[in-house]
Amino acid sequence: MRYFTITTLGCKVNQYDGSAVAGALRRAGWSPAGPGRRPNLVLVNTCCVTATAMRKSRQAIRRAVRAAPSAAVFVLGCYGAADPARLRRLLRTLGVPDGNVLIAGNHDDLSARVSRFIEGNDSLSYETTEGRKGFDEFHDESGLAHVKKRRKDMLRGGCVGTEGLGLLREFAGHQRAFVKVQDGCDAFCNYCIVPYARPRVWSRREEDILAECRQLVEAGHKEIVLCGVFLGAFGRATAIRRKWDNTPSKLPQLVRKVSEIPGLWRVRLSSLEPGDVSDELLAVLRDASTAAPHLHLPLQNGSDRILRRMNRQYRSADYRDAVSRLREALNRPAVTTDIIVGYPGETDDDFAETLAVAREAGFAKIHIFPFSPLEPTGAWLRRDEIPSQGVVRKRLEQLSELEAKLAQNYRGQFVGETLEGLVENATTPNGKPVSMSACRSALLGKRTRKAMTSRYLTVAFPASSGDDLTGRIVNLKITGVTDEGLLGKHIS
Repeated sequence: MRYFTITTLGCKVNQYDGSAVAGALRRAGWSPAGPGRRPNLVLVNTCCVTATAMRKSRQAIRRAVRAAPSAAVFVLGCYGAADPARLRRLLRTLGVPDGNVLIAGNHDDLSARVSRFIEGNDSLSYETTEGRKGFDEFHDESGLAHVKKRRKDMLRGGCVGTEGLGLLREFAGHQRAFVKVQDGCDAFCNYCIVPYARPRVWSRREEDILAECRQLVEAGHKEIVLCGVFLGAFGRATAIRRKWDNTPSKLPQLVRKVSEIPGLWRVRLSSLEPGDVSDELLAVLRDASTAAPHLHLPLQNGSDRILRRMNRQYRSADYRDAVSRLREALNRPAVTTDIIVGYPGETDDDFAETLAVAREAGFAKIHIFPFSPLEPTGAWLRRDEIPSQGVVRKRLEQLSELEAKLAQNYRGQFVGETLEGLVENATTPNGKPVSMSACRSALLGKRTRKAMTSRYLTVAFPASSGDDLTGRIVNLKITGVTDEGLLGKHIS
């Protein structure tokens, strides 16, 4: 028997990819290494969307190697595609021989790589896709020509990723299953490194997606989250909207078909752009009883001037319009978003426009990110225009205060109502999910469980230790608002 461990960082697409690789290994007879069992292979599925994500990926590699120093090391994911040379140097400093290392980013055919390995090839050799060089080889270059050259090098050929690994039978460790339907982005927002790591835009076949969703529901997953790197490009060959033909999007049809799978409680979309919020999609979300009334629509910035600098494919008026039509179509939908603070050239007036859009949108949750300059993105060339640390810190505080207020306002409207929720994996009692002192005291002596509602609100509630509620849909009477979500009481 051969054993493996896998650590996955990053987005829902990365989580799916990690599950796909782990599933292929299990089907080939490998087993996850339990406590006390030394793995023969450690896999680290990396992320590089920010400098922090890169640092966490390197930390994960260090931990994995130190826990199993004699194991083969398989590094995959976006960081493996974007900067394999740095990861190779890291592994050498950890004492891992080159012959015991495989670095395969999203450019590589992971299906072929995994297949060759599980068919008995125990000898791993360091490989990277021809023509793709590490960032360190470009450090001496500068200017726009450097960025264009890097793009050309990274786009040469096509990435294959997890195509061919087979359908997921379960999404281990999760009650909500992520299903990748689309991969890749070539839109090149100027702050984003993803097009360098996942350049080829492609979509899975609808019949494969539906078959996988049915398998996952049959395995007990009651919620399916359809995800993609640029989900709105499902069924298209590019993420650049001006290059799209006049054919309607295939996404609404897919959502409708998934929503009709027997036994499914909710289908949710991972992330969309304002331009993806079409009348056809809104009609499906309105009419399908299993469609979650929740959309994640990254704003990034509320200033049209900064949006142009970012090379985003919408303006603030487009965003406002999308949110307005969403609220007209659905009952109290949750709108969540991402906002970048301190983009190069951002002024006080630009930031004020971001705050204004946030107030108007009434977000249920804002994921706030300080700008992270990453080579070789376009914004890297403007890094000398980043506002001072003091200014950025002040803006982060202002936006965090507004985010807390908006979130409290959105959650508060559900106090006194009864909501359905999917009970997540059991957790040990702690104060974090219910940080208000009154809520904590109400739960003393009882086990705290958490459930996810259709509007992406987490409800903490007390339950008897003998109740096995994991994976069940329960009714929860909402009794309060916490810093993290809602507090409720389980109604049998």
